[in-house]
This record gives sequence, structure tokens and C-alpha cells, in this order.
Amino acid sequence: MKRFFTHNIVLKLLSLALAFILWFVYSGSRELTTAISVPVQYRNIPTDLEIGPNLVEEVRLIVRGPSPLLSKVSASPAPVILDLGHVRRPGLTTFSIHRQNVSLPTGVVLERAIPSQIQILTETRVTKEVEVHPIFQNIPAGFRVVFWSATPRVLTLSGPKSRMDSIHHVNTDPIDLQLHGMAGRVKTTAFAGDPQAHFTESPEVEVEFRLERLPEAAPGGGGEGRR
Repeated sequence: MKRFFTHNIVLKLLSLALAFILWFVYSGSRELTTAISVPVQYRNIPTDLEIGPNLVEEVRLIVRGPSPLLSKVSASPAPVILDLGHVRRPGLTTFSIHRQNVSLPTGVVLERAIPSQIQILTETRVTKEVEVHPIFQNIPAGFRVVFWSATPRVLTLSGPKSRMDSIHHVNTDPIDLQLHGMAGRVKTTAFAGDPQAHFTESPEVEVEFRLERLPEAAPGGGGEGRR
């Protein structure tokens, strides 16, 4: 029995001292309440659905606990995790924020969240092929674009059906014709034009064009040709 208490006595005394220090720090700390901002992360989003534009990216948590623990939580807040794995069809789904989807250390209590619920609108994800239309600017006076072509001619967009229905073509970044002469090829980028839409491949395109003098040149004349 005596050997049990004397074996590794130094290590046991150090462990006891450390335990006492931790007890003293946390038992002597005042219990406080504070608010912290944490990110919201969405997990297991179905591949055939898109989250609508009402996406909530951050919530505020009202938490209570010892001051040292609250300082630790504030310094490196863990995200709120919302699992969409049970969502099977488009529509509105409400998620409540509670202790089960908030990661807090033992000793810290979640009083409430602001907002306490998040309502997510999901829509059917669709893909759509749209034509690429080049945008020309600074067409020299007395000239017009008589020919243009884009390679690739069409690009594929993906996004919520309600947003895809309103997109019929995409434009390129403006091409300054004062920099490229009477004819040429220019590499540029197509712009989706909707934050909910994204290209399924590279949006880089090459535009070929040719200018021609107007039959009756006039100051400030110009226009955009057709293919």
C-alpha cells in the first residue's frame, strides 16, 4: 500500500498541482455572458438542388460560462453546422439553432442564437446552354463591325431554375476596338451576369471580328455588326 503512494511520487505531485491550478482558475473565474459571431456552414447539400439567394452566412450566439472559456471561444469560434441531407425536394426548410448543431466546450452554455432559426429556400438545379455575345466599345468613327464570331459559340451555365429561366445569353468583357485595328482575334472572358449562376467550364472565349467603313461616314458613326 505504501509503495502505491510513493511510486512516481514526483509525477503524482505535479499532476495534483496542475489539477489544483486548473480548479483554482476556473472556480475563481466569474461566470459571464457574451455574444460571439460565428459562421454558418451547410453540409450534405443534395446534388440536384441549389440554395437560393437568402443564404445566411453568420449568426450571433449568446453564450454563458467562465471568463477564460469564453475568451477561448471568442478567439476561435466554431461554425454552426446545418445538415441538408434530409432535404429531398425544392422549397422552404426551417432549421433551428440549438446545442446539437453548435460546437461549444464543456462549461459554456448556449443561451440563444440570433437568429434562432434559419429558413433556407432550395431550388432545382438546372444546366443551360447560352450563346456568347461579344461587347464592342470605342468603335472608330465612320466604321462598323460587319463580322464577329465567338469560340466557343455557346457556354453552359448551372444554377437555380428560376434564375436560369431569365438568362438567354451571356456577354463578354468589353473589347476596345481602338486597340485592335480593323480586324483581329481577341481573348476575353464571358460574364454570367447573375450571382446565382456559374459556368460549368472555363468562361474564356476568343472573339474574331472585322470592321468596315460605313458607306457614308459621319462623325460619331458606328454600330455593331451581325454574324
